[in-house]
Amino acid sequence: MKIFTKTQLALIFLAVACLIGVVTSIIVNSLITNQIIFEAQERVKEDLNTARWVYASKIRDIDRTIHWTSIRHVLKKGLKEKNISPIRNELERLMAEEGLDFLTLVDRLGTVVFRFHNPPASGDNLLNDPFIKSALEKKEISGTQVLSGDELSKEGRSLTQKAAIQSIPVPKEKPIRKIEETSGMVLKSAHPILDFNGEILGVLTGGVLLNRNYEIVDRIKNIVFKDAKYKGKEIGTATIFLGDLRISTNVIDKEGNRAIGTRASREVYEHVLGKGLPWIQRAFVVDDWYITAYEPIRDVQDKIVGMLYVGMLESKYALMKEKLILLFFFFSMSGMLIALTVSFILSYMMLKKRV
Repeated sequence: MKIFTKTQLALIFLAVACLIGVVTSIIVNSLITNQIIFEAQERVKEDLNTARWVYASKIRDIDRTIHWTSIRHVLKKGLKEKNISPIRNELERLMAEEGLDFLTLVDRLGTVVFRFHNPPASGDNLLNDPFIKSALEKKEISGTQVLSGDELSKEGRSLTQKAAIQSIPVPKEKPIRKIEETSGMVLKSAHPILDFNGEILGVLTGGVLLNRNYEIVDRIKNIVFKDAKYKGKEIGTATIFLGDLRISTNVIDKEGNRAIGTRASREVYEHVLGKGLPWIQRAFVVDDWYITAYEPIRDVQDKIVGMLYVGMLESKYALMKEKLILLFFFFSMSGMLIALTVSFILSYMMLKKRV
């Protein structure tokens, strides 16, 4: 009878301890998971703010260059006399120093007087270009623009070739029939050129092509993530999308190349490009899961034309969660064993006294 009673008590204590352990483990697992995910999402939010600042800083740099060039007397004189020779070499040197991919001079009617990056192409009219139209109304303007393949062809063959990107299928993307993207996303500025009486003489416009230009995304990564790696893979990445197509990225594919030409996942496409809302949660990026932040990129006409992205490898945080849960499990099991042992000893002593 004594043995039966001791066994009963031990089993009851064991069952209660196991129940408490299981319930506690479930609660702690949920708390740890939610807290780690929350902290990671808060971090990528901050990282996205930094990415936006870097992107906007590049636009400001371009705008500053175009502004200070547009007010130069020698440029005004050249435009008035339609003779660019005295300043041509200097402006070509300026393009190289400032990293501009194109620089164009337009008269008061919107007709191209000279393209410093492609001199043979001139005489076409750019009045339909929102940058030129705004500058001819004496309004300084800078921002993002998407140029079609035909528009890029006027800017030069090298830009057309640089912009062309073959689409590469990846898991979870939104199916699309377009095999090659020929359009280019540019950061651009346009400033009016005024005479001494404030009358419009023309417009100076210029900028950079983002397709296969890694300056911005690499600067974002260097500021936010440094060179941190996890199991040989970059922990943090940044990308500029044209639509849902990666045109500038430091996400690396399985072959060790930048994942240019791959697309965002369907759910990101529908949320960010379809609804115009930021995406701050996990997403499948090329070939792995990341904790991500995406937001729409809008052109100067407020049309959504692409996305800005930053993300961190989810596997690093999954490992952190596993370590915390295992640590908790070890201490909780140790505590349960100690409690079970003490309770068993106490129950034994109580039964012994009763006898």
